[in-house]
Amino acid sequence: MIPTAKNHFVYPDCIDGRKSFNGLTGIIRGELQRDPAGGDVFIFVSRSRQSIKLLFWEHGGFLIYYKRMDNGSFEVPPLRADGQGRHISEIQLLQVLRGIEFQKEKQRKRTRQTTLALEK
Repeated sequence: MIPTAKNHFVYPDCIDGRKSFNGLTGIIRGELQRDPAGGDVFIFVSRSRQSIKLLFWEHGGFLIYYKRMDNGSFEVPPLRADGQGRHISEIQLLQVLRGIEFQKEKQRKRTRQTTLALEK
């Protein structure tokens, strides 16, 4: 069972799907600067986006949850630019695992109203 009361972190790059415990914990320690045994859930998506791995510590050992899509691909929520972009909620994690698509955030275009002063 995937821990639900913990933090869920998405690795921002795609990984080689052949990575296992040692490779994934190395990424967590080296690139994410986090403790893989700290109780958080770490989410990794393969280059093809057809498979996903979740790594977490549970009762004295690491556990990998692996899922592969038969049709379609996994999509992670857009990462925010405020420094917290790698963290997703429990609901977002469940949406990712079910293959639900996230709407792409688009910046709304602002129109600038200009007033032209006509000189006589």
